[in-house]
Amino acid sequence: MELTNTNVRYLLTIYHLSQARLEVSSKDIAESLAVSRASVTSMMSILCGKCLVAKERYGKVHLTDDGCRWARLLAGQTDKLAETLCNRMDVSYEDAWKAACAAVSELPRHIFEPISLTERTRKEVVPS
Repeated sequence: MELTNTNVRYLLTIYHLSQARLEVSSKDIAESLAVSRASVTSMMSILCGKCLVAKERYGKVHLTDDGCRWARLLAGQTDKLAETLCNRMDVSYEDAWKAACAAVSELPRHIFEPISLTERTRKEVVPS
């Protein structure tokens, strides 16, 4: 499945918000991403079309099973990067997470394949 950078940012935001509260609204997403509610509505239509989110009549949003799988994978990478930023720089976890979210949304998707960094490095260094 092809996910744009914006798709990734929205998925991560919905996932992050859903960890803190039972229900996530379009308003919550708009506030978290500092975008208009109209932008959220438009993106929810796109993500619903990809079967990654489901939106209820009164604005409640939740991830589908596929959406959860993608979000967990991306959130794992985001959390690792955020922890590294916190440990190496004097930033709050929230600021580090936002920066990590932006970075992960820009990284090529193939780096999230289940291959260890050591294996990837070995493949790049050792000629076949």
